[in-house]
Amino acid sequence: MSTGLNLNLPRRAWSAINVNYGSGFLDGDGPGHLPAHTTVDLALGKSFGENWNLRFSALNVGNNHYRLDNSNTFGGSHFTNPREFAFQLKYRFHF
Repeated sequence: MSTGLNLNLPRRAWSAINVNYGSGFLDGDGPGHLPAHTTVDLALGKSFGENWNLRFSALNVGNNHYRLDNSNTFGGSHFTNPREFAFQLKYRFHF
């Protein structure tokens, strides 16, 4: 399940939050399940002039580590990504 909220702030700025919840995937062939998990993602942005935008994003803010699956396949087990930060500077060309 996922839910989010976007807010327009003064001076052409904005913020966003997204909360993701997973009840836990099937553990192997079952009947047990992997533990439930919750992650929070945040983003802040601001526009400058007509063409410039600046954005900061933080994914998995709580740095939660959990197993996504442990299936017996060629791909092996998968875990969630740790906390990630990203900055973006965008210029919009007029064509």
